[in-house]
Amino acid sequence: VNMIGAFTFSIIDWNADMLNWIIRILIGAICGFAIGFERKSRSKEAGIRTHTIVCMAATVMMIVSKYGFSDQIVAGEKGSDVGRIAAQVVSGIGFLGAGIIFYKRDFLHGLTTAAGIWATAGIGLAIGSGMIIVGVFSTVVLVLLQVILHKPIKFFKGKTTTVLKISVSIDSADIIDKLTYIFEVKKFLRFKTITTETGAVNGDIEVATEANFSARELYEISKSHSFIKSIEKSEEL
Repeated sequence: VNMIGAFTFSIIDWNADMLNWIIRILIGAICGFAIGFERKSRSKEAGIRTHTIVCMAATVMMIVSKYGFSDQIVAGEKGSDVGRIAAQVVSGIGFLGAGIIFYKRDFLHGLTTAAGIWATAGIGLAIGSGMIIVGVFSTVVLVLLQVILHKPIKFFKGKTTTVLKISVSIDSADIIDKLTYIFEVKKFLRFKTITTETGAVNGDIEVATEANFSARELYEISKSHSFIKSIEKSEEL
């Protein structure tokens, strides 16, 4: 403790609640890690580091919001508006979520991940405020929801669009009709033709289909149709 004039301050602000706050921060980091691990396992835009940092930071901000101004006097009363910083976290996390959402090929990506980050921040706020059981329970529910809703259960899943990259030898004018029939094409995303030195015409084509092809099915299709040179299943939307 140092004395400067009439003011007294402590370099290390240790008090009886410090260990409690440190434990909350660690729990917040663990909960964020658990949520991020599930996202990372699906190769999503935001993974372990993002979710861990978001949850831990939200926990810290809630602790600061709730306890950091306990020595201040506002409107004649000790303390201040404990919800001020917490409210900014709720709105501010939207900017991070907006950066994850993007629109590509007429499909929306990253919406679930952005919602997960928003929920992760809420969990951090709950833990920081002392509602540890609520935060941990919410973490378990969020992870279970992400896992269960990604299972191939027909009741939960809507229409899934698969993007296929197909390399073909264009040997007739009805190549579009053939591909549409074979792959149940919903939309042609890209069509590029290449003429070789021998005069043969090849095509690199990307299509969107709602049919769910397994690797074995794609192999059998490629084997059964000589004009198909290769098939790549690039992504599911």
